[in-house]
Amino acid sequence: MTKKVAIYTLGCKLNQVDSEAIREAFERSGYTTVPFREEADVYVVNTCSVTGKTDHQARQMVRRALKHKERCPGVRVVVAGCYPQTHPEDVRRELPGLDLVVGSARKEEIPNMLEQLVSNESGPVPMPAVPDIFDEREFRPAPVDSFANYTKAFLRIHEGCNKRCSYCIVPYARGRSRSAPTGEVIAQAERFAANGYREVVVVGIHIGRYGLDLEPRTTLAALLRRLYEVEGLSRIRLSSIDPKEFSEELFETLDAVRDKLCDHFHISLQSGDDGILRAMKRDYTADEFATTVLRLRDMFPDVNVGADVIVGFPGETEAAFDETYKLADRLSLGYMHVFRYSKRPGTTAAEMPGQVQEEIKKNRSLRMRALRGELAARFRARFIGRELEVLFEKRRDGKNGLLTGLTRNYLRIYAEGDDELMGKLVVCRITEPVSGGLGGEVVIMPHLPGDSPGRCAGPYRAVSG
Repeated sequence: MTKKVAIYTLGCKLNQVDSEAIREAFERSGYTTVPFREEADVYVVNTCSVTGKTDHQARQMVRRALKHKERCPGVRVVVAGCYPQTHPEDVRRELPGLDLVVGSARKEEIPNMLEQLVSNESGPVPMPAVPDIFDEREFRPAPVDSFANYTKAFLRIHEGCNKRCSYCIVPYARGRSRSAPTGEVIAQAERFAANGYREVVVVGIHIGRYGLDLEPRTTLAALLRRLYEVEGLSRIRLSSIDPKEFSEELFETLDAVRDKLCDHFHISLQSGDDGILRAMKRDYTADEFATTVLRLRDMFPDVNVGADVIVGFPGETEAAFDETYKLADRLSLGYMHVFRYSKRPGTTAAEMPGQVQEEIKKNRSLRMRALRGELAARFRARFIGRELEVLFEKRRDGKNGLLTGLTRNYLRIYAEGDDELMGKLVVCRITEPVSGGLGGEVVIMPHLPGDSPGRCAGPYRAVSG
């Protein structure tokens, strides 16, 4: 019988890329991928460690997999990624029964590692130690052909980070800054386009630093100009960038590739108070963040700018929090990812004086999330009655639900339509606000085999969420 593997992914888009590489490696070894809730021969939990909450979630999912092993001793359980990379001994102590612990590198080798464990005639192979991630000096490619359950592809161009922000554990989890050679990036983008993907999302730990470690040295702007030339790609979307990394070269390039570029930018903020930014060891000011946002808004009238915000950082007073709140409100950010500060052992901030009480953090988080909802609703309301291009991804509630997808500027749209529209670029008229997004009706169909693009004879009716 065909062996089965179940993979559970926590965390960022880079982890999603890693999980797809793991999946394809298992499938090349003869496995079939099944949902994590189903019975499988191997369970892999690909973890995140950005907060204490994600560590807890990782342990929960591993314990769920270990219950399968209790019922069937032949089951193999693997934990991989940032949590074991940063806390390898905690993983071994708190999660007995694991077959394999793998760090942030070489995840695509997991099937081979497991094969060594089960085929060694002289007895079990000792579980290898998680290697020091700082020994990784070059970008390690893990080519991916497709993304299960996604109609867009994640294009990984960068790993690691050389900064040492006082709250952040990422450098210890992902290692030094390492860029993918430009030729490899373009070849991967061409594979995605050949496999039918219309949109690529450019991802990495620090994409604004892309190319600075390569020989010859290059930049994100130069890479974008190369990606623009890839035939078959209709959309290029950027993941998070720091404000300081919007150079004149990058601004000029964004303008030059605008007909493929998604007018959606996620810019690191963390705090709107300069004193807190200095304590965080961020290298920009609140005014520099604001200047970047306003310039993007001048260039792209419909742009959706989002940001990460941390509340309750050590030393954050009510006045400092208020500076962040007012800045987000003044700039009308389209969305925010709001995090309560979480102590990470080994970081400078964990030992700082002025630790904020949990109840205060919770209150500030609730207030910032309420503002997030108001700002998002305000932004979405601007587009009611407009016609926008949507890349449909899936159905909202299973087989019979509404189609749902994203516009170029990261608005979530829900509409009625046939399955043939999934993975296609479709024009929708936006009709009304719905929970979590906007309702719409399809007014221009995509080009399908044997057809020519054009307006529907009778558009799909407007829908409610």
